[in-house]
Amino acid sequence: MNSNILLPIVKTGLACVIISFGVMSRAHGEIYINVMAVNGADSSKKSAVKFDLPGELTADDILDTNGLQLDYSVDDADYYVHGDVDLKSKESKTFRIHIRDKWQITSDQVADLKKQIEKGFESLGKVYDAQKAEILKTRLNTKVDFIFNLQNSNADSVEKRIDAYRTYTKELKRIQNDALNVEYWRSDPGVEETPKIIHMTIEVDNPTKVLKPFKHKDYLPQEIKPEDIVEDEGFEVRFDPSKQLSFLFKEEDLKPGEKKKYSIGIMDIWSIKQMDIDYLRSRAKYAFEFLKDTKFEDSAKLLMPRIADYLQTIEKSQSQQRPILEHISAYRDNQKVYDSAKKDVEILEKLLAVFREDLEKSKVENILQKMQSLKSVADVSKVMNNKKFTATMAWSIIEWVLLFVGFLSLIYYVVGVIRSKDKKINNEPPQK
Repeated sequence: MNSNILLPIVKTGLACVIISFGVMSRAHGEIYINVMAVNGADSSKKSAVKFDLPGELTADDILDTNGLQLDYSVDDADYYVHGDVDLKSKESKTFRIHIRDKWQITSDQVADLKKQIEKGFESLGKVYDAQKAEILKTRLNTKVDFIFNLQNSNADSVEKRIDAYRTYTKELKRIQNDALNVEYWRSDPGVEETPKIIHMTIEVDNPTKVLKPFKHKDYLPQEIKPEDIVEDEGFEVRFDPSKQLSFLFKEEDLKPGEKKKYSIGIMDIWSIKQMDIDYLRSRAKYAFEFLKDTKFEDSAKLLMPRIADYLQTIEKSQSQQRPILEHISAYRDNQKVYDSAKKDVEILEKLLAVFREDLEKSKVENILQKMQSLKSVADVSKVMNNKKFTATMAWSIIEWVLLFVGFLSLIYYVVGVIRSKDKKINNEPPQK
């Protein structure tokens, strides 16, 4: 299957270079980029060809340059092909750059991502609140399916598929992070509100007296994804990799003096969900209640009013009606305020974690002290009540007892001898 999609033309004098994509084989995950050099002049011409390759490619991904030289641009951080081409009058030459297809999500990658989601659900969400975790899991899986199906729906258009891949790369990363994020699985899914629709106006006109081809390119705010455009007025949503922004593109002819006005319907994604604000507020309150009457109370009393003020500021700001550009600007300011509130809540939770660690440590020390006291008592008791003697100890005691008895016997014997002598002398008759 082959398909070529015309991209912007790069002119070089009277010659030009036309770039298009061609699908080689989806099964092998390889595609061609067709670089065409055209000489529209009436004479032969040598033209310099230069084309920047997509930034996602590494040297190993570039399989064949079809005779052009391959170099790397340090400034642009990408590879490019270049060379000099001799072209005769009205001649064209096509260089087919053979590269690997780096812009598709495989079914194996989808399966791995869903395994991570399931793991997060089982280990983090289900044990906390199974009912809410089930809703959160479904949301992540739905997003993954949407992105994968969008890729398949653009299978015949390599350029659109690449645009979609680039647009949703960050979204896939967010899904991957949420899959194993404790905070995500403990958040309140609430009821998803349907965003309201706001409109962006695009005006074009042909002030000339001749038919004029119209190629319009309007960049969208960085937060916009293709599914957020609900009324496209015939515009395509494309992606600019250099600016990392989506844009609206339309090509048509305008009649002389013709004016057109388009109203593009966009989902209002520029607001912080009330359930996120309420969840952050509840986290702060929970931590603050535990830190009362502790050594961290002063710090908690400093942080808590500031958090409350941040969240009230956001709620007040979002209650006001503004033009779309002011609305987007206010949202970005509110997002910074929300991030500040979130950091303060995380500080509160860290103080709570330290307090709990100190509490557990104190409990352990008390237990150890009691155990030491019991050990001391046990040692004394053992000495006082130990009735078990070894054979050596028994013989030693017997020897001392025998020596003591022998010593006493010797004393009694000596005393007895002395007394018997005295008695004998006293009983002898007086000499004459």
